[in-house]
Amino acid sequence: MELNLPILEQVSNCKSLLIAGMGGGYDVFCGLPIYFDLKKRGFNVHLGNFSFSDIAGTQYGIRLSPTLVGVTADHEDIYPYFPEFYLSQWLREKLNENIPIWSFHKTGAVPLSENYQTLANHLNLDGVLLVDGGVDSLMRGDEEEKGTIIEDATSLYAVNQLQGVSMRMLACVGLGAEQDITHAQVFENIAALTKAGGFLGSCSLTSHMQSCALYAEAVEFVQGQPYHDPSVINSSIISALNGQFGDYHLTKKTKGSHLWISPLMPLVWFFDFNVVTQHNYFLSELRGTQTFRDALFKVMAYTEILPRRSTSKIPL
Repeated sequence: MELNLPILEQVSNCKSLLIAGMGGGYDVFCGLPIYFDLKKRGFNVHLGNFSFSDIAGTQYGIRLSPTLVGVTADHEDIYPYFPEFYLSQWLREKLNENIPIWSFHKTGAVPLSENYQTLANHLNLDGVLLVDGGVDSLMRGDEEEKGTIIEDATSLYAVNQLQGVSMRMLACVGLGAEQDITHAQVFENIAALTKAGGFLGSCSLTSHMQSCALYAEAVEFVQGQPYHDPSVINSSIISALNGQFGDYHLTKKTKGSHLWISPLMPLVWFFDFNVVTQHNYFLSELRGTQTFRDALFKVMAYTEILPRRSTSKIPL
């Protein structure tokens, strides 16, 4: 059983496509079902991630810049937090594939833009699919609650600066897994993107798909590593894939909080990249930022002066 991808026409001419987690942490894992499906169809696909790991300090892998490394599994160290390394290790052990996970150090917009261009040149990319674990990449900036928007916005900015890459898209999965988002305004934003021609369709992950089974196995492998902090969003998606509902906790990390696992979480939503960036109020504020701290302060300062949109509860 294959994914019913609505974007096959858009990616059909891509000779070298990067699927990149845009929000940090485990976001690259959210792109794995698409990665496995496209690989099976014969596409040349690469994996990348805006990383929370110490990419600048790592001594291994394929280094293209001080803050960009293709993380590989060719060493045996133990890390307290390095999902990219353990994903590469799982790909080698499970699929016998030595695949680098192209990992971007957590920087501001200028270094990240330069690193994306460096990687695009290195891999001869003609397509980038940014993947968001959750939906805060769809935040415009005037919502009541916006989630953790800085990482997603910085990735949007960087990919928006790319030269020579004709196909760019955004995918979101895990709707409802984030606690700090006004979801009524998420749907309002999706409606606005749809009106502007920016919604490209959706598809559902199911446990019967080989690509989803591999995805779940990869997440469970990495979360099982010593001292490794699990991913709330990926754990929620996997819980929903397995038919769980409501306040179900796959890992101890979320014990004591209230979750709402639902069938919405395995849906993958695809969006036109240019339309999303045109609806984002604060991307221009990231211009010139060198460090993540710079980006954080500039975006937060700007969103503080934006008038808040009023909203109502979802009538369900």
